[in-house]
Amino acid sequence: MGETRHGSSIPSTILRDTREQRTWTFERCAVETRDVTLSTGDYAVPTACTHDPESDTYHPRFAVERKSGDDFLTALTWERDRFCSELRRATEWPQPLAVVVETSWETLLQNRGCMAWRDIHPNQMVGTLSTWTRHYNVVFRFVESRRRAELCTFLLLIRHSLRRRREKI
Repeated sequence: MGETRHGSSIPSTILRDTREQRTWTFERCAVETRDVTLSTGDYAVPTACTHDPESDTYHPRFAVERKSGDDFLTALTWERDRFCSELRRATEWPQPLAVVVETSWETLLQNRGCMAWRDIHPNQMVGTLSTWTRHYNVVFRFVESRRRAELCTFLLLIRHSLRRRREKI
């Protein structure tokens, strides 16, 4: 299968990082997934990447980072430095790195779900996200279920592909 549908800029292939642990399959989206090493993010389209054959690594100019609710809270706390390094890699991209979180914003703010047992106050979370969106090229999307987060990611990848096509015209 090609990287885009014939005569269209809608991707037919999504690159999925090999280190992704709870992968999305996009089986309901009529798209092929290919497991590769991405330098940044968890999901990208081939047309938004350059490939380094020596390291067999794809370097995206747009990608989506998937986070479960627990992963997101860990990125805010214990793995903050590692996550900020990821955010820095997207600083020069034309579009922000999209972080899709598999839990709703309301759940986090109301200390429910994954927040219920964490030692982090919602105000700390809001402050950190505000700082990150001001200092890094990143946008956060909070989606109430894993399935909807997968669909949100697919739509973000399509939107990016369509935007690139429009810019080339």
